[in-house]
Amino acid sequence: MSHPEPRIQCSNSQCLASNDLEAILCDRCNTPIIRRYLWSSQAIVSEQKQTLIQERYLALTEQIFLDTQPSSPPLTPEEVPPEIVVYLQLFSYYPHIPQPYGLLSDRQIWLFDYGTVPASSTGELAYPQELIPKAQDLWFGATPLQQLNWLWQIAKLWHPLSQKGVAATLLEPNLIRVNGQILQLQQLQIDIDRAASLQDLGNLWSRWATHAHPNIKEVVFKLASNLETGVIAQANQLVGLLDRAISLYCQTQQYSYQTYAQSDSGPSRSNNEDAAYPLFSHPQEITATQNGKNGLAIVCDGVGGHDGGEIASGETIDYLQGKISALKLDKLKPHKISSKLAQYIKDANDLINQRNDAEHRQERQRMGTTLVMALARAQEMYLGHIGDSRIYWITRNSCHQMTVDDDLASREVRLGYALYRDSLQYPSAGALIQALGMRGSAALHPNLQRYIIDDECVFLLCTDGLSDFDRIEQQWRQSILPLLEGKQDLASTVKDLIALANDKNGHDNVTVALVHCQVNPLPGSSQAAVSWSDLEIVLTESAHWSENDQFDSDPADISPGEASLPPTKITEKQISEPIGEPLTTTKQSKWMKILIFALVLATIVGLFAYKLRQDSLDPDPDLTPPLPNPTETNS
Repeated sequence: MSHPEPRIQCSNSQCLASNDLEAILCDRCNTPIIRRYLWSSQAIVSEQKQTLIQERYLALTEQIFLDTQPSSPPLTPEEVPPEIVVYLQLFSYYPHIPQPYGLLSDRQIWLFDYGTVPASSTGELAYPQELIPKAQDLWFGATPLQQLNWLWQIAKLWHPLSQKGVAATLLEPNLIRVNGQILQLQQLQIDIDRAASLQDLGNLWSRWATHAHPNIKEVVFKLASNLETGVIAQANQLVGLLDRAISLYCQTQQYSYQTYAQSDSGPSRSNNEDAAYPLFSHPQEITATQNGKNGLAIVCDGVGGHDGGEIASGETIDYLQGKISALKLDKLKPHKISSKLAQYIKDANDLINQRNDAEHRQERQRMGTTLVMALARAQEMYLGHIGDSRIYWITRNSCHQMTVDDDLASREVRLGYALYRDSLQYPSAGALIQALGMRGSAALHPNLQRYIIDDECVFLLCTDGLSDFDRIEQQWRQSILPLLEGKQDLASTVKDLIALANDKNGHDNVTVALVHCQVNPLPGSSQAAVSWSDLEIVLTESAHWSENDQFDSDPADISPGEASLPPTKITEKQISEPIGEPLTTTKQSKWMKILIFALVLATIVGLFAYKLRQDSLDPDPDLTPPLPNPTETNS
C-alpha cells in the first residue's frame, strides 16, 4: 500500500494551508514555513524512518522528527509525569534546558523542542544525525574564547541542576550540545546512585583539557585538577575563576556595539504607549543610533488608563537610562552590575507605583509598563526583563528567545502543572503576573541574566506588536540574517521589522531595538596565553564564599521565586498574583474528573431521596386539626 507524500502545514494560524515538504514560503499566504525539528527520548525501530508517526511526525532518523503540523496541539498526558516536571521547573533556564513538546506515541516516548536548530535557509539540517552538535566534537576546532565560554555556561548551570537532582547531565558529554553561542542540553539525566559532584566534573574537564587551545590549556588543566582535589568546592568559585580567565583573554579582543531603536503607533492605534532608548522624539516615529564598546538598549510597552501607559513607559526609560549611563562599568565586577540593575528596576517600579497612589489610580486605571533591556560591557551582555516584551539572540545559524514571558501560562509551567503549549490554551493565559509600577517593589522579581559574547551576533528587543503570532520565528532568516551577512545596515533592518509588524500584525504599537555585537582581534595585539597565576587571587578570595553567595550577590543567576526553593519543589506563593483575570482552568486527571462526577451524582441522588422521605413523613393538611389562632382567647 502506497503512502501519500508528507506535506507540511503553514504556521500562520489564519492560513494553515498544506504545502510541499520542500516549500520555503506558504503557497497560499506567503508566510515563511517554520520547520520544528524535535528529538525523541527513545529511538524508534529503523523500519519507521521516513514515515509519519501519528500521521504528523516525519521520522528523519530513529530519534529526529519533523513536526508537519506545528500549529496543532501535540498529544500530551492527563497528568505530567515526575520525570518531566523537572524540565518544567527549570523553564526559566530555557534555552539551555529543552522543553517537553509532547508525546510521540502512547508508549510514553517524549519529544523535546530546542527552538531553532542548525539548518540551511531551505530547512536542510546541518547535523542530520545529531540535530545539534556535541560540544566535545566542536571542542578541537573552537577558539580559546569559545572553549572558556562553554565551560563558563556549564559552571553557571551546575547549581540549579544540582538543586533539582539532575547535575549528572553535565557529566555526560553526549548530552552537552552547542547551538549558536548557547550551550543546550539534549535531555536531563537524573542523579541515580548519588548526587553528582564537582569532583566528577573535574574528571570530565581533565579529558577535555588535553585538547584545549594552547593559550588556555594550563588554565583548563588547573581548573580540572582543583575540582578533582576539592580545592574548588563550590560552583560560584568556578564561575569566578572562569570570569577572570575570560576577562584576561578578551584583553586581546575588540568589542563594538551598534544600537538602533524605532517605535511606531501602528495602523490601528491613535497614540503610542511604547518607549525606547536610544531615541529622539518625533510625532509618530522614535529613532536613534548608538555606537561604542559598551551598549544599552531599552524597550517598554506601557499599560494602563488614559495616557497612563505612555507616562509609565517614558518615565521608566528616562530613569533607567540616567542611572545606567552614570555607572562606571569598567570599575565594577559582574555581580555589582547585576545588583545595581536589579535595584534600578525596583526603584523605577516604585516611582510609577507611587505616582499611581498619588493620583488615586485603582485596578485597571493603574499605569505600568513591561521592560526589556540589554546592557553590553565588553564581552558581557546583561539582559533584564519584566512582563511579556521579549529579547531574541540571533547568530548566523540560530535564533533563541532569551526571555520567558511573565504571564499566567509561563507560571503554570514553572509550577510544574502543565506543558507550555498546553498552558497557552487556558483562559487568560497571556495575562501578566507582573509589570513595572503596578505594585510595590517588594512584590517585583526582576528577571536578570548574564552571557558571554564570543562572536558576532544581534540582540533583538521588541514589544508584542512584533513578536505576536510567531513573527520572529517565521521571519528572522529573511529579516535579520542580511545584517549579519553584511547585506543590509542596522537602520534598514529595524525599519523593515517595523513594517513587517504593521503589515502582518498591526493590532498594537510596535517597538524594536537591535544591538549588533561585533568581535575582532585587537589590532597590534598578540594572542598571549592566559596564565593560571593570574587567576589564583580569585581562588584565594572565593575560599571564604558560602554556597549561596553566587545567588545572593548576582541576581543574574536567579529566576523569579526559585533561589530559595528546595530541590524539585516550587511553591505558588513565591510567584505573584496575575495582573488581570485569574487563570481558572487547570488540567485535571481522568480519575479526578470521574470522582467529581460521582460525588455530584451521589449528592443529587441523596437530595432526591431525602425529598421523597420528607414528603412521606409530612402529614396530610386535610387531616390535621387547625392550630389555634394566637389572637383568640378562651371563653
